[in-house]
Amino acid sequence: MVYHILCEVDPKREEELDNFLRDKMKKFWLAQPGVSRFHVFGDHLANKVERIITIEIGDFGNFDKILILDERKALRSELMQIATNVTSRVLEIIE
Repeated sequence: MVYHILCEVDPKREEELDNFLRDKMKKFWLAQPGVSRFHVFGDHLANKVERIITIEIGDFGNFDKILILDERKALRSELMQIATNVTSRVLEIIE
């Protein structure tokens, strides 16, 4: 499964967001059981600066355990302070 997070960022805070994603979020997620990949993609279409974060996780059991961690909640709160219009979804890989 893939945990997919999309967010927008003010261009003035783009470097701050990228540093946060690279230095804090990536380190946290890759240290969790069942997490095999963490990628951040930049999208600069439609006069918006967006980041798309994809986190590949083995199964829902691992994901549920990660979601309840206080550290994950703190990281989410910090993300919400830097970025705007944050949305997330869980995608199941079909093929």
